[in-house]
Amino acid sequence: MNFAAHKLVGEHDFRNLCKMDVGNGVVKFVRRIISAEIKTCRPNDHGSEQSGYEMCELTIVGQAFLWHQVRCIAVVLILVGQGKEQPEVIDKLLNVDENPRKPQYAMASDVPLNLFDCQFEDVKWDYDEQCHRENIGHFQTIWTNMAVKCVMLRKMLATMETTSCSPSVAGSERMVSDVYQQCECLIPGNKPKIYRPLLERDLCESLEDRIDHYVKRRKLDKQTVDAQLNIKC
Repeated sequence: MNFAAHKLVGEHDFRNLCKMDVGNGVVKFVRRIISAEIKTCRPNDHGSEQSGYEMCELTIVGQAFLWHQVRCIAVVLILVGQGKEQPEVIDKLLNVDENPRKPQYAMASDVPLNLFDCQFEDVKWDYDEQCHRENIGHFQTIWTNMAVKCVMLRKMLATMETTSCSPSVAGSERMVSDVYQQCECLIPGNKPKIYRPLLERDLCESLEDRIDHYVKRRKLDKQTVDAQLNIKC
């Protein structure tokens, strides 16, 4: 996943890794990613590293982001981590000459999404101590509620995963310890029994078709769009 994430670094056309917001005047999809890295948040407290309960964090630093860009990137990286896609799929999705139309796929859930830091040149933030203490206390309360529920669920799962099920007609008792559905909720939508690779799926409308659609509906001005795209009228 890290190998795939590193392919995002640099200036690329991300039209295949975002939701194109052409109706609101966004017609250029080149953005610069400064860094992209996946790491384990903290050591796994329960079982081996292959237990499925370790938490990983994707951190992307950029100068600006497109609509749903990070959620689209996240879902592709999850598919790479699951072995359903190869890391080179990032190269192919970024090659808009070869693949000018985005494959149809569901973006990742917004639950883990967190814009947690913004940096500005020559800006120094001033923090009021009392307000800062109150904010820390507020987030500590939220953390406690979440952490307690997390530990309770993990204990219940540990018991369930080591409980022997009743024998079938021709079988014997066995434990159900091969269920790994922790990431399933991060990819919304129906799950087909047979996975279809991204580049073999139906395609969305092209950027040009979307521009023509909104120009005809007079939501976009063609001369303005051409100027943004550096196209001579």
